[in-house]
Amino acid sequence: MKNAQYSWLALPLLCSAALVEAANGWHGPEPFRLERFDGRQFDYNLESFLQRLSFTEQPISSGVPLWQQNGWYGTGGSSRGKEFYVHSLLQQKVRFDAPLFAGFRHKRSEDLDGWYDRALFGVGYQARTNWDLGVWGDVSGAKEEMDLQFEANRYFDDGSYLTAAVVLTDVFYNSKTYSDNRYERNPLTLYLAGAKQFVDQQLSAFININLPTEFNDATLGQLLQDEQYSAGISWQRSFQGERQLSVQGQGLYGKRRADSPLADSDADWQLTRRFAQLNLEWQQPLQQRPTALGLQLNRLTEYDSRFANATQSAESRREAFAYLRQDRSLNDNWRWRPTLYVGYGAVRSELRTNSDEPLKDNGWLAKISPNLLWQLSQSSGAYLLINPTVKLHNLQFGGGNIQVFVPF
Repeated sequence: MKNAQYSWLALPLLCSAALVEAANGWHGPEPFRLERFDGRQFDYNLESFLQRLSFTEQPISSGVPLWQQNGWYGTGGSSRGKEFYVHSLLQQKVRFDAPLFAGFRHKRSEDLDGWYDRALFGVGYQARTNWDLGVWGDVSGAKEEMDLQFEANRYFDDGSYLTAAVVLTDVFYNSKTYSDNRYERNPLTLYLAGAKQFVDQQLSAFININLPTEFNDATLGQLLQDEQYSAGISWQRSFQGERQLSVQGQGLYGKRRADSPLADSDADWQLTRRFAQLNLEWQQPLQQRPTALGLQLNRLTEYDSRFANATQSAESRREAFAYLRQDRSLNDNWRWRPTLYVGYGAVRSELRTNSDEPLKDNGWLAKISPNLLWQLSQSSGAYLLINPTVKLHNLQFGGGNIQVFVPF
């Protein structure tokens, strides 16, 4: 492993507000990767999370978990002049006459550490469509980079489900690497997710645990340590008149450090990260047109020993975004889904990879997205969404985005 009406690549009951892909546990396990120790691959600016919010805007209302779906969903767009945001999920599972299955999953996305890919090949036992047991491998040409994921899934007739997974990251590293580097404590990820379907409401949750890991980097003469925990809960309630309320909260806590046995200091480097996000969305018809009003609150705090000896936060974000979306039919195959975003952000970033100057900024932000949706297939729900955006707070082009959904 290296670095909607029609939406199906998320766990059911996920709040239908758009999400910043910071805590990605809704889409399955998020295992440890060595690239975390390199630091974030890009810098955030004042508009970074607003850009990602506008690029992932789709109502999510699927009641079927990812592991039961075959298809591809992808979204990509220019988040800054030299950066590209992409989130893509693909799965194909094939059943045989025997009670067996084989499958492939690919995920390309980003989190608070940067960009990454997962490509899983799996086989397993599936006697019926409502449960399976499988083993998936993230296979690469370098044997020391291979992961193994053991997974159990159970689906109930009322739409409820349970998923459990154990991920062994870089499982063959110590015996297959050509270097003197080695894991002193092997990385292990535990994942549990579930949903409960009631008559007019749904409740779902996930928890992702990256247990403490120790990596001895002989080249740098450092002992690197990492641990990370994330969780989320979502509630969705339907009312008469096609009205719906969705609430979702998720959070992440992570800690990593680099110690040198030859140094006098207790820690050469230490990072502590806390992230929290709350989404709310109300949907109802307005003049017979589906309309949604949403709110997203973000809070990111990172303490880094390279700044003020970790007594002050090196990265701090406090943001609130509201959006208004309406769905209008143009003809049988085209829909217009204009969305207006308004929000306020307060950002401080003291340690920036691509700049010697810290970022200290705050202010009002606004953006408009036309969102033209082309229905490629009425029967399958396949679509293509074209989303050029304009930033209203400075009257500049806000980046272009394309989203595609193709069921198999």
